[in-house]
Amino acid sequence: MKQNNIFAIAQLLQQHELFAFNSRTLADLLALSKVQVSQLLNRMEAAGLVACVERGKYLLLGLSPELVLSNPFFIGGSLVSPAYISFWSGLHYYGFTEQAPQTTFIATTQHKPRLTFRQLQFQFVTLPPGAFFGYQRVQLAGLPVVIADEQKIILDCLLFPQWCGGITEIAKGLKNSLEQLDLDLLVEYANQLHNPSLGSRLGFLLETLGKPVEGLAIAQGPISLDASKPKSGVYHRRWRIYTNLSPSDLFPQGVM
Repeated sequence: MKQNNIFAIAQLLQQHELFAFNSRTLADLLALSKVQVSQLLNRMEAAGLVACVERGKYLLLGLSPELVLSNPFFIGGSLVSPAYISFWSGLHYYGFTEQAPQTTFIATTQHKPRLTFRQLQFQFVTLPPGAFFGYQRVQLAGLPVVIADEQKIILDCLLFPQWCGGITEIAKGLKNSLEQLDLDLLVEYANQLHNPSLGSRLGFLLETLGKPVEGLAIAQGPISLDASKPKSGVYHRRWRIYTNLSPSDLFPQGVM
C-alpha cells in the first residue's frame, strides 16, 4: 500500500467515526491480512495519524490530533467495554465539585488495571453487572462520550467513596447537585443497587440537607457514615447510622 494512501485511510476512519479502534476492526474495514494491517498501522503511527494506546488499540489522530489527545474522557471510555465516566470525574463534569481530578475515573464491568497514556492517567473501577446502569451518551468537544447521569454519579460515589475524595466530597457534591437531581429517580436507582448501607447514607445526607425522602432501603444494623472510620458520634435511629463526622466537616459552608 502506498504511503500517500494512509491519509485516505485516516479520512475513511473519520467518516466511520472510528476515532478509537482496534487492529481487527481496521482489517475488517479494509479486507487486509493481519500482517498488512500491522504494516499499515506502523506507517500511520510514524506519520502521526494514529496513536497506540495499548496493544492492539489505537486512537485516530488524523490532521487534528489535539481533538482526541485533549479529551481524556473519550480516550478512557475507548479503552474498555462497556464503560462510562463516573466518580470524581463525573462530579467535576457536572459542576458538583470544583476539584478537578488529575485521573480520569471510568466505571466498567471488566477488570482492568490502571493505565497511563501520554501523562494521562486512567483508573478503571469494576462494577457488578447489576450496578452498570444510569448513563448517557453526550458530545464532548466533538467526540462521543458515555457518562453517568447526575443521579448515578452520586450513587457510584457512595458505592466507592475512595474514588471521589471520600464522604466529605460526596456530601459537597450532593449539596451542589440538589437543584439538578431527580430525587424520585435517585431513590429508584439507589434501591436498584440493593445496597441498604448506601440507602442509609444517602437518606441521612438528604435529610440533613433539608430534602428528606421516603422509600429507601436502609441498613438493618448500625453503620458509620464514613465507613473508613470507627463507629462514633451521634446515632440517628431513622437511618441506623453513626455520624462519625461533624456537621462542619461534612458541610463547612453550612447546609443552606
